[in-house]
Amino acid sequence: MATEQELITRWDSFLGKITTRFHESLAHAEEACVDQLIESGYEYETVFIAWQGMKAQIRELIGKIDSTWSEKVAPEMRAIGDFWIDHYHKGSEVSDTLEETLGAFERALKGRLSQQFYDHAILLAEQKHKCTQCDASIVLKKDIFRAQYVTCRYCNTVNTIEPEATFMKIGWGVVDNIAKVRAQAEYDRLRQTEEALREQRKPVDATYWQAYETAYFNYWERFFRERNLLDSESIKRLEADRERKRTEFENFKKIQTS
Repeated sequence: MATEQELITRWDSFLGKITTRFHESLAHAEEACVDQLIESGYEYETVFIAWQGMKAQIRELIGKIDSTWSEKVAPEMRAIGDFWIDHYHKGSEVSDTLEETLGAFERALKGRLSQQFYDHAILLAEQKHKCTQCDASIVLKKDIFRAQYVTCRYCNTVNTIEPEATFMKIGWGVVDNIAKVRAQAEYDRLRQTEEALREQRKPVDATYWQAYETAYFNYWERFFRERNLLDSESIKRLEADRERKRTEFENFKKIQTS
């Protein structure tokens, strides 16, 4: 029968190997997604479907921590002592860290792929279009991702221009992903204040709520600002979006303080 130290060493080694494989998997997934985006001719949706499959496999890897503990490690440790509880928490902490890292990685990956797609698709707005009346060149706006009604500057004819489908896809979440990454610093601060808030016992001191509220609205204002720079039509729903975020904040606070 293995000794206490041998079991602890095995468990620590296992957790280390899982962590190493996890980070290797992230690196491989990022490379594969970037390559697929280019090789597929910027089939944006296909790449994210592929990523979902990769993410499922990475989650299975994280899940091995719990299953290995339950099926192998815990029974062996319990058989020789009560030291097992400290090492159960060690595995839980590694799992939580890897899940958090996976979430941050996905956010950054979506931002990177979206920026690459945007840089490619935005060039399609530069394709030449002609006025249906006088054949003069028509210039599309690069921050409207739908059919555009463009008045010819020479003859005043209103032309309906249907951009390339790839260009219009920029409005299907691409802009949001880019805006999220541009607001990363504010998002990190929001996560920090939320974590500090959750660690407090009730009733929570008002200063923690104030810090969280400030970080919450700072993040969303930065997100909206970056989104509006890329998609001018999003300005039309800005006040509605702000009101929705105010409601979400109040609902969250009500739940947490009840």
